[in-house]
Amino acid sequence: MRKLLTVMILFFSIQGWAQELVETGPGDTSTSLDCSKFRDGKFKIIDDEAGNSIIERKGSKQMEFGEGSGLKLEFKVNWVNACTYTLELKKVLENPDKLQFPEGMILTVEMIEIKENSYVQRSTANMFDMVVVSEMHKL
Repeated sequence: MRKLLTVMILFFSIQGWAQELVETGPGDTSTSLDCSKFRDGKFKIIDDEAGNSIIERKGSKQMEFGEGSGLKLEFKVNWVNACTYTLELKKVLENPDKLQFPEGMILTVEMIEIKENSYVQRSTANMFDMVVVSEMHKL
């Protein structure tokens, strides 16, 4: 159990989940926001505690690299609507600490606020009862 918790903390930090926990659930913001400029591109999540993450998303593929951990992951992206997508882990490309990841975990990410060069996202996972809000900066 402790190993699973450690893996999930690392996984959450890659997604920028360590920034702020909230109690609200996801809603449909797709009708009021223009999320199109953030559908594809290169992004960065800045996290002083867990280390920064670099994310590159194009079409149905997303690559993530944890600058502090050296962990590199490939995800399948499925767009639910204009501002919400799911991420399914497809490959662990680099894993210096040989961490194990739970099979079947799906992350749901909803863009809830659009800024000039970033967006605020609300993230959930199908295997955990938590909601985390973080900011993704476009590079």
